Formats: sequence, C-alpha cells, structure tokens
Amino acid sequence: VRAHSYAVLEGAVVQPYVDIGRHARLKNVVIDRGVQIPEKLVVGEDPEVDAARFRRTPLGICLITQPMIDRLGP
Repeated sequence: VRAHSYAVLEGAVVQPYVDIGRHARLKNVVIDRGVQIPEKLVVGEDPEVDAARFRRTPLGICLITQPMIDRLGP
C-alpha cells in the first residue's frame, strides 16, 4: 500500500497493492486489492454522494473497487 502526501485515512481497511493519491480523504472504507485512488478523492463525508458512487452499508461503510473508481471519470 502506498499513501501519498497529505492523504488521510480513518477507519480504513486497505488491501495490498493499493495506491492512494495526494490529498485523498477516506473515512470508513474498505478498499479492494490493487485500486488506484485518485488525488483529492473524498469518501465518508457525504452519505448521499458516497451511495451514488460506491456500495455503502447502512452503517456508512463504503466498499471501493477499481471499476467504481473507473466510472468516476477523469
């Protein structure tokens, strides 16, 4: 796992080979193996936005996979 400068993780379960971009803020997430988290991605602060982009449990935990990140676009 590589977390670049200023990345913040709180309550995160991160599988191997994950690359977390600069200034990303991730709270209450499970990140699948090999995912490339883009710079400045914010997850865990707005439940409605999270539910639209990722699989979110009723307790607010988000699963992040590479296909979900790919759908976010550039």
